[in-house]
Amino acid sequence: MDFTNQIRLKEEIMFKKSICTIAVLSLFTACAEKNVNVDTYDLSTHWFNLKSLNDNKVVINKNYTEQYNNGNKTSSYADFNVYKKNKTGVYQIEKYSFFEDINKENYNSMLLDKNVDLKYNISQNDIKEEFELDKEQVSSYKKNIKINDKIIDEVDIDGNILVCTFTNYYKSMNIKDKINAYFKANYFTKDKNYNDVVELSCKNSFMENEYYIYKAKDIGTILFMGIGEEDGSVVNTFSILDTQTILD
Repeated sequence: MDFTNQIRLKEEIMFKKSICTIAVLSLFTACAEKNVNVDTYDLSTHWFNLKSLNDNKVVINKNYTEQYNNGNKTSSYADFNVYKKNKTGVYQIEKYSFFEDINKENYNSMLLDKNVDLKYNISQNDIKEEFELDKEQVSSYKKNIKINDKIIDEVDIDGNILVCTFTNYYKSMNIKDKINAYFKANYFTKDKNYNDVVELSCKNSFMENEYYIYKAKDIGTILFMGIGEEDGSVVNTFSILDTQTILD
């Protein structure tokens, strides 16, 4: 499995374990503010657009991914994640993943033959994530978090270790500045600003380095980035939230 597919698999199993690579610790230029002693954040409000989902609306995220090998762009693609609230009475969020364009016009027809990929059960203290293709594997994430808290530290049924830590909070964050400072390159040129962002640093046993995931309150995952290696090349990969569409 090549590096990009490893990332995509990890996104599906993580986050079973959501987007989708590996990273070294970087110097960040965005306006970061840490408050280790006081502030507690509800991870569920950053993981999902709960305001829309609680109104029984459907959330469609279009993500855009780019990969660079030794500084040269080698691939780019879009994918789509659909989130909807389970209507059975259980507080559960369902996630469906697509590589085909899904929109207001074709949403209903595309979901007809599509099975749910991930289910999230949100309780007072945790977020339990169930991978529909492997129901024996249920991951549990800490819901109410402070900076430096581990939100997950587990060994899955295949023996892979996953550890994610809440490492930073940003009142305001610029995606372009974050990407280009991290990779020390001008990969991304479009200004996209988000408020109220949490940073998660993750490491698993089948990837060499850390990777980073950023989630904005009332939106969800806005950025994934990491540095890896493939056939002797340095591989830089990032995935951004391109658009978010809300359907009634």
